[in-house]
Amino acid sequence: LHKLTHWGVQGLCDHFLRNNLCIGVYSLAKAITKGCFICQKVNQKVMRRVVPGGRELALRPFQSIQIDFTEMPPVQGYKYLLVIVDHLTHWVEAFPTRRETAQVVASVILENIIPRYGIVNTIDSDRGSHFVAQTLQNIIRALGIEWRLHTPWHPQSSGRVERMNKTLKSVLIKLVEETKLNWLKCLPLALLRIRTRPRSDIRISPYEMMF
Repeated sequence: LHKLTHWGVQGLCDHFLRNNLCIGVYSLAKAITKGCFICQKVNQKVMRRVVPGGRELALRPFQSIQIDFTEMPPVQGYKYLLVIVDHLTHWVEAFPTRRETAQVVASVILENIIPRYGIVNTIDSDRGSHFVAQTLQNIIRALGIEWRLHTPWHPQSSGRVERMNKTLKSVLIKLVEETKLNWLKCLPLALLRIRTRPRSDIRISPYEMMF
């Protein structure tokens, strides 16, 4: 399983213990991940900071989302990923883009997110020029969506999507190492791995929460 997914210790344990009872599974998972050359090469040793107040309440998937651009190595003219994370399920969508503009953001929301998931209630983002542009904000207001811009002195507001950016890049690096393909071709499989990994807090995956 680890060779297929490169999940960490907690992800492997959560997945295995849902259908099996096994003493020592944590030690086994720890040994497997420690022995994986790709994981040792790519994974960062970081402590996740817990933000007081808990997770924002949402009643349905894609009622509330976070959105952000992250820069990627240029491939076929694509230099960015527009990453969108659902507050309730942690389901992630990622769209390769050639530019980091308000027009690109509007196009993704109008052509991909709304037709697939319905009208979003709230969108959270940083104050990048592509998010504060008047053309984009006019479209959002016309749809009745509230766009909440995070303040520079409260950067943890963007924590969920920023963590997802790091996770997505880490999974992509591992897939590129394994397959020798570029990140653009590896993106669908990277999204599959992230969406099907059980969450450590509730032990079910974003895929199961969505479908």
